[in-house]
Amino acid sequence: MDPVGEKKWGDILSWIAISITLVIAVVDGRECNFPAIFNLGDSNSDTGGLSATFGVKYAPPPNGITFFHTPSGRLSDGRLIIDFIAQSFDLPYLSAYLDSVGSNFTHGANFATIGSPIRPLNTTLSQSGYSPISLDVQFLQLSEFKARSKLAR
Repeated sequence: MDPVGEKKWGDILSWIAISITLVIAVVDGRECNFPAIFNLGDSNSDTGGLSATFGVKYAPPPNGITFFHTPSGRLSDGRLIIDFIAQSFDLPYLSAYLDSVGSNFTHGANFATIGSPIRPLNTTLSQSGYSPISLDVQFLQLSEFKARSKLAR
């Protein structure tokens, strides 16, 4: 599959997952009490992971400055869907896992990075324009985070 088609399917799957989660929460009627959110994804939900890893040139201005009043490393100029989901559960905005300086992972972590493909790449970011932090890498990061969190308790 070509990279454009792969990105399109990734976006579709992200929207399906978010939609199902929100529909279940609304239709069910029971109160949902989530203590934390752990997010995997791409630019639709990257809260600064890629810019923390490779520098701010990958998230040029305005990168969140309108809402957060400071550059946030995002590809958007404000909040993302994941921010609204966190807010709806009375949780703080998720910190990017790869931006651990000053981050608080008590209420979850965001493993998403801009341009992340579903399948692993055989190229670098500068060669392909896609993040080398594919879905399998994000899942490994989540697994490592979970293992380290158990050690810290």
